[in-house]
Amino acid sequence: MNDLDGLDPTSRRVALAVLRQGPVSRAALCGMLGLSAPSLTRLTKPLLASGLLRQGDPVAPTTTGRPALPLDVAAERAHFVGAKFIPGELHLVLTDLKGRVLERRTARGDYSSPEAAVRELATEVRRLTATDPAGIGVSLGASVTDAGEVQGVWFMGWPSVALQEMVTLACGLPCVVENDVNAFTLAEHWFGFGRGSRDFAVLTIGAGVGLGLVCGDELVRGHEGRAGMIGALTLADGRRVHEVVETRHIKARLSEAGDDGRDAILDDVAQAVGQTVGQACLVSAPERVLVSGEGAALLVGHEEALRDGLARYADLTADALRIEALGFDEWARGSAAMAIRAHLT
Repeated sequence: MNDLDGLDPTSRRVALAVLRQGPVSRAALCGMLGLSAPSLTRLTKPLLASGLLRQGDPVAPTTTGRPALPLDVAAERAHFVGAKFIPGELHLVLTDLKGRVLERRTARGDYSSPEAAVRELATEVRRLTATDPAGIGVSLGASVTDAGEVQGVWFMGWPSVALQEMVTLACGLPCVVENDVNAFTLAEHWFGFGRGSRDFAVLTIGAGVGLGLVCGDELVRGHEGRAGMIGALTLADGRRVHEVVETRHIKARLSEAGDDGRDAILDDVAQAVGQTVGQACLVSAPERVLVSGEGAALLVGHEEALRDGLARYADLTADALRIEALGFDEWARGSAAMAIRAHLT
């Protein structure tokens, strides 16, 4: 049973705020949610009784008065599976309620059909943990409707398929299916570099290029989850973004040029990434931007070129931009974050 079953929407808002901000004082919660102290006490009482929330250690006040008792989420209260598909590989993690990875697993096999992929996913979920997860999130590089229907995953050779329904039946768990960049962005917004910001952006470069956006504290999905598919954006010299920053194109250029041309090519790539970030800043004005994906490691040592490209369009302080190449486990954690959000809303 979900800890929030039967609770009103405001109680759910309280639980979600504590998850994202905790440990947090009651006074701060009242300010965030526009609640009076008596209302907050009434709303948190069942959440504390269920064990979903707990009181932290007393914090001494900065002035006279009683010590504050901050609220926090009991992270061990529920566990979630996150799964990320790429051709020939399935990456899984088990997280707690705070998105912390407890277990991880990588499986390799033939996932050329959604039926085969879901069968293997169900098998790997059973191998991953002996606990009873509260939900599962699945992500992959495709547009996904609100109902969890995947729209033609070309790189996997799949047709459009009701993947969410298939996973729910096969695993016996509530399931959320989402585009991988969107899922990764949510995890970074709630638990990573974007934590505490209301406007946040993630640019990922690898086999493809994608943009994840959070505006006004909400993940932007667009029609049928198609927001952020920005590979066709045009750079200042007329080239398409995907022609420059996708790893297959970078590797081909590096192979042709040899060692002597490596730095110039990677400066060009970094310049293109900077221009793409700058155009995203023009559209959404994020407080912070994360550049990630398996191709992000190639940008290390070429930050000056990236900054130059960014400056064509926008100004972003150094501490508001981070370049970090994160592995597929972190993408799988993004899938788990989607399941956590579904559990609490």
